[in-house]
Amino acid sequence: MKDERKATDPARVAVISLHTSPRDQPGTGDSGGMNVYIRAVAERLAEQGIEVDIYTRCHGDGGPEVEQIEPGARVIRVQAGPCEPVPKEDLPELLPEFLDGVLTHAAADHPHPHRHSPYDVVHSHYWLSGWVGARAKEIWGTPHVASFHTLGRVKNHALGQGDRPEPPVRLDGEQGVIQGADRILAPTPVEAGHLVRLYGADPARIRIVTPGVDPQIFAPMARDEAKSRLHLSTARLLLFVGRLQPFKGPDVAIRALAEAVRMAPHVSADTLLAVVGGPTGQGDEPDEVARLMQLASDVGVADRVVFFPPQPHERLAVFYSAAEAVLMPSRSESFGLVALEAQACGTPVIAAAADGLRYVVADGETGFLVRGHDPAAYAERIVTLLRHPEMVERFGAAAIVHAARYSWDTTTAGIRDVYSELLGRRVG
Repeated sequence: MKDERKATDPARVAVISLHTSPRDQPGTGDSGGMNVYIRAVAERLAEQGIEVDIYTRCHGDGGPEVEQIEPGARVIRVQAGPCEPVPKEDLPELLPEFLDGVLTHAAADHPHPHRHSPYDVVHSHYWLSGWVGARAKEIWGTPHVASFHTLGRVKNHALGQGDRPEPPVRLDGEQGVIQGADRILAPTPVEAGHLVRLYGADPARIRIVTPGVDPQIFAPMARDEAKSRLHLSTARLLLFVGRLQPFKGPDVAIRALAEAVRMAPHVSADTLLAVVGGPTGQGDEPDEVARLMQLASDVGVADRVVFFPPQPHERLAVFYSAAEAVLMPSRSESFGLVALEAQACGTPVIAAAADGLRYVVADGETGFLVRGHDPAAYAERIVTLLRHPEMVERFGAAAIVHAARYSWDTTTAGIRDVYSELLGRRVG
């Protein structure tokens, strides 16, 4: 049954997700936690009687121009440039064409003369979409809510070896969106602080809304059963999930495994590292999988690292449940959805003590937070868990309770409150 909308709730929301679609599989190209976030919230808003149109750039995924993903929630693929993948650095020049496509579709789809705007709120995700959202706000007279998911200046402060710095066009674009948005959503107080300190954002326009996890998908499964499904029954499994880019630290995970084997060869004798994910971008980068395979060979663990391609989101629950621990040695994480999903499955997380991960992982209770990116420091925590299976079980039980505090229903309620706040001010 759909919820009754409050007088200040929007009837229709335009969500802008230009560079990646919520239909894209996380872990491929430029898709990740943002895709999961947008779809989860859109579906729940639609269930509550709020119509949601998600505008994304057509990039040749085979989907129709307009696709209903839930009654009341649609993905609309806008032609801007070729209907095929385009390197992210080339997308800024397509922004005016994408904006024109959004405006044209909205005008044709919602021809309501008595309404000034086809939508009550426009919500952009990432800075490219924020540029579009800012101009849609000017044209439609509609409040603009901006979510960034990652910030260029934060990334540039935490680059890994081999990572290219974010270009000035992104930094300037973020600055403009932050200055003009009516509300900016941050997943944690850490990102709220970054917005103020690095971009001069007005604290009064920032709202903290944490992401969630779906307990129907991410729930504990017997470890032996999960390992059997992956055909890894004889191994003790460590897990890395994410896009294969230096910023995420898959190289640190591989080196940490090698250090753990060196530190405690008997304890780690049957330990494997599963790496789940694909390279970032549009395939024009050097083969990151080949580089990581060579690294595993160079440090002596080629036979202990198993690479899996990006998996359907629901199937990740099997990988999480099969693992003794999930490794997240990221240089920075706005939030850390992988860590939350893993904990919901009862799996401890060994993560970098960076940004949002400090809120997602309870150090010494649901896993470990590691300062810096020294593989030996991660290896020490790995060996501790391998030596003490009772600690794995204790951390896992606490992780389930910890993850239960986060839900997409709560996230959606927080976003809906922000929309209502803006509309209430406009009406008042």
